[in-house]
Amino acid sequence: MKLKKDEVYNELKILRENAYVPYSNFRVACIIYLKDGNKIKGVNVENAAYNPSICAERTALPQMITQGYNKNDVELVALYTDSEGFGSPCGTCRQTLFELLLENQPIWVYNKKEFINSYDVKDFLPYAFTSKNIG
Repeated sequence: MKLKKDEVYNELKILRENAYVPYSNFRVACIIYLKDGNKIKGVNVENAAYNPSICAERTALPQMITQGYNKNDVELVALYTDSEGFGSPCGTCRQTLFELLLENQPIWVYNKKEFINSYDVKDFLPYAFTSKNIG
């Protein structure tokens, strides 16, 4: 599948409207493009207590696992944030991305205006906690 940056951006902008963000009004959307052509989508969902809030990446990634897919099935992860500049995944999402995706998995990052850059998962968390740290 040949993905085009502008088409991915348009999908993310439509998906972001589903975010539940009554407190921050900061929308985040994530689409996992699978090698078989399927897509798994996630948005951020806030909660007044904040701690139960969930990020878009952590909405999409567990669905991927639940639907029987794994890191080898992913072609691309696309991430949109309502930021003016670079909107980075939070620390918990970085760890989750590292755990559930290949370390060289491309992630396309977009903001309110445009495509920012393509990054690998390992770029977001160079010193990730892994199974090697458990012993």
